[in-house]
This record gives sequence, structure tokens and C-alpha cells, in this order.
Amino acid sequence: MSSPAIVAAGPLSEPAPEILGRFGPIAVASDDSEETLRPLLADALGLVARGPTVVSASLLEAAPRLRVIGRTGVGVDRIDLEAATARGIPVVITPGANADAVAEGTIALLLALVKRLPALHAAVREGRWAERDALGVGDLAGTTIAIAGYGAIGRRVAALSRALGMHVIVCDPSLDAAAAAEAGVELASLEDAVARADHLTLHVPLSDDTRGLVSRRLLARARPGLRIVNVSRGAVAPLDVLYEGLVSGALGGVALDVFEREPPEPHPLFERDDVICSPHALALTPAANRAVFAAMSEGMAAVLAGGRAPHVANPAVYE
Repeated sequence: MSSPAIVAAGPLSEPAPEILGRFGPIAVASDDSEETLRPLLADALGLVARGPTVVSASLLEAAPRLRVIGRTGVGVDRIDLEAATARGIPVVITPGANADAVAEGTIALLLALVKRLPALHAAVREGRWAERDALGVGDLAGTTIAIAGYGAIGRRVAALSRALGMHVIVCDPSLDAAAAAEAGVELASLEDAVARADHLTLHVPLSDDTRGLVSRRLLARARPGLRIVNVSRGAVAPLDVLYEGLVSGALGGVALDVFEREPPEPHPLFERDDVICSPHALALTPAANRAVFAAMSEGMAAVLAGGRAPHVANPAVYE
């Protein structure tokens, strides 16, 4: 096989092979380690960075012909944007492509916590039918949800929450009061929101400002029994902080689709009955997968054809 024009740090879903194959051979790496990717990138024009792929400055140095990086999602905390921008390499992202899937997954996790679905299932499976009255099944209608991050996913979670009869508080510094009122949601700081909310869902990118956003200090201000659903990045809500919150009673339940290290190492949090976890899988529905790969590959193709992608994480590359 000749040198690949496109290197994918993981399997490519349709329609990406068809769209990107127009620019030359595609190589799918056996894993996404720098050691594996470096030799493949020697003559490559494009790199597809799957979720856990780290794109460091040293990896970019091994790709002198690289013209574009495609990211299957919007999180770019594992990509050295400064190094990519300095090289004039746009980092294509796919905002909103998987928003419906993640928003539905968020509500599913919240419902599972509130309705105690794992405990109810275990009671039937283990012949403990009589315990159903003591399991504390709850309702979402009439409760208050705080949504941290009002991007494409946060907006969909807000719409679903309102449809289920919840009062919605949005925490996002980029949103103003007029826009919040027009959307039918309340705008508040995260500290004020958790003091009144029954549930908190997290939809923020990982940055210096959001790392450790769920802190011991924040939980000290939270309404006792707050439930947290994290579908953003693991480091936004550290496991130790969540565990301590559950033990103290500050938290009434935790649901996680993301972890700082994936797969995560063993932790006492995972042994608790008031915790539900999924393996960063909520965005992996067929429809969402196709939409993400279509948006990413079309954006990469636009760059490789001499144009601009509609969504890039480093717009300064065009300045």
C-alpha cells in the first residue's frame, strides 16, 4: 500500500471512507498511541482523531504534510490547538451532530436514578418483591434541573426537561438573561442553581475553568440530595469529590458516561447502589455516529479541497 493520505486513529464509519477516500488511501491505525501513529503520518494530509486520541506537538512534528485534523465530536482538550494553529492546521469539530443522542442519554440516566431502575430490576431478579415500597421511586415532574452548559446538547436537555414538567435553570456565562427568557429557562450562576436544584447535568467542554467544576466547595452549597449526571468530561466532576458527596448525603445519586481516565481504574464510587455508569457510549447510536462522521469528513474534505470547514476549534488558523 502506498503512503496513506488520511490516517484514522480508530475505525471510520460511513460515509467517511467514501468522502475522504477521494483524497487518497486511508489507513486505520491499530491503536491511537503516538508510537503507532507517527510512522503512518509521514506523508499524510489528514488525521482523524477519535475521542481518546492525543494529538501532541511532537506528533504533529511527525506529519510535515498534514493539512487538517478531524475530531469526532467537539472536545479538543487532548489536541494541542496552539501547535496546530501555528502550523496552519484547522481542527474540524462537529457541534450538534450527536446532540439528540447525548441529550436523550442524559435524561435516560436521570430517569434511571430518580426511578431507581437498577434497584427495581435487582429486586425482581433476586426475588425481593416486597422491597418495592422502600426503594424510594421518585418523579421528575415538578422538580428543578440545573443545566451547566447551554450548547447544542444543553439546549436539547432543557427542551426535554421542560416537556417532562421540570423547572429549568441554565448555567452558562455566554447566555444573557433576554435569551434565557426567550427560551423559557431561568439563568443563574452554578452556585445559586445547585442551592435550589434537585438535579444537575453537565454539558461543558474541559478547560482550565471547568476542570474540577464540581468541587467540595460547590457541594457544600448544594441542596442536600442533589443528583448529578455527567456527560461532558470526567475531570469536570472528579470521582473522589462525587464519592465524598454521596457518603455525606450532599448528593443523592450520580450517573456518569465519562471518566477522566477511560476505561477508569477501580474506585469505591462504582460499588454504590446510588451510582449508574455507562462506558462513554451515549453518543454511539447509529444515527449519531453517521451524523458525526458525515460532518467531520465533509469539513475535512472542504479543507483538503482548498476551502474552509464550517466548524473548527481553532478559528485563529484563518486569521
